[in-house]
Amino acid sequence: MRSLRLFADRGGDFARARSVVAGAEVLPAPALAPVEPLSALETEAWRLLCPMAAEGRRRAAPAQDIARVTWFSDSSLLNAWTDFAAAAQAWEVEGRGKARTLAEDIVSYAKDSPELYRRLAALMAPMKARAPSLEEAKACQAILETLGRAAEERGRRASALGDAVAPLAKAATRLGAVFAGRERNPPVRIVLPHLPGLCLAYDDHGEACASDMAIFDKRQFWTLEPSGEAYALVSAADPSLVLIVDQDEELIPLTRNPPPFTFADRGPRPRVARREATPLEAARFLVSVSPDLYLQNVSYQTLALECQWRNEGEGGWRHGAPVVTRLKRGGATQRWAFEPPLRSRQELIFHDVVAPAAIHGLEVGGLIRLADDWSAIADDLRAGAAQVQACAERGQPFVASGSVVDVLDSWRRVAGEARNASTDLADED
Repeated sequence: MRSLRLFADRGGDFARARSVVAGAEVLPAPALAPVEPLSALETEAWRLLCPMAAEGRRRAAPAQDIARVTWFSDSSLLNAWTDFAAAAQAWEVEGRGKARTLAEDIVSYAKDSPELYRRLAALMAPMKARAPSLEEAKACQAILETLGRAAEERGRRASALGDAVAPLAKAATRLGAVFAGRERNPPVRIVLPHLPGLCLAYDDHGEACASDMAIFDKRQFWTLEPSGEAYALVSAADPSLVLIVDQDEELIPLTRNPPPFTFADRGPRPRVARREATPLEAARFLVSVSPDLYLQNVSYQTLALECQWRNEGEGGWRHGAPVVTRLKRGGATQRWAFEPPLRSRQELIFHDVVAPAAIHGLEVGGLIRLADDWSAIADDLRAGAAQVQACAERGQPFVASGSVVDVLDSWRRVAGEARNASTDLADED
């Protein structure tokens, strides 16, 4: 709101702390949307309104198809999207016309007010060097009161029509906040649930080992990137490194025979290597989103990663114990799990499907504050009227903290967005 105000403290937010639509206080749910919606007159809310609603309708069916067959490790985005898609559909029926009225209010204010602002600027120019006379103060007050009444009228209309925009704006705010605070594919630990406190990492030499989770080390975290039917395990400590198992072309065929017909009971020790210098198959691992999974390189069909007993001076499965590839036996040292749960491919696809709409949620959600924004403009103009009167009475120069030129430029920009939104709203009536 700073660029549309002349007299308020331009270092802070002059708009009211609460958000009012149709007389009711509406705030995003703290647990899911801690971010307050942005201003409807300061952001690109009007430019993004129709495209976001259209994306919501267009992507609703594909998102629903994915959700129907997907287990979500984190359902917050799904829940927020479901609410937004429903709100976007309902808004098409009930809210478009009223939203157009609100957009046209911005256009009309920006069209009707420039002459008044210019007259105000001409009156204020000499007051920077001297105190205004009472006649000059009254002339300024008359202009400011006219502008203030125009803003108040639009604020009242925004409150009266806010019920048509509020559901979509609230749902957009929640969706935008969840999306902004949610990493698409967050790093995970690959843990040994039957050996509590140990997880997969690598040592200073780059070789895979068990690591004590009580000792925080970023090398304990991995980002699992889908690669065909498998995954690449990318180090969160250094994304240029991936876990690999060197490809032994003589050993690989032997691992295609299950016990007792195989003579291959172990393979190369896993290690990290730079991705660009690594053969593709060496860095691809078969994993499952279910707990107690084998973790195996795609080339070695009967071998899996195993935490080895450490007997070099002190026994047990401890911090620094080697992780090797051994014949699958189903023991506790070969069973791995993810903390937090790994996001499935379908969950990542769902994120990508809804992203083009969700990314604009916080800005579109700013429409919920439209009545407050108009009130902030009116309050600013009233503050200016009181300030010029005080300067005249005290014999002090009158200097606005803002620039009329900057304010008019801001109104032109906002009005352009609102005019385009009004056209889009009319085109689909």
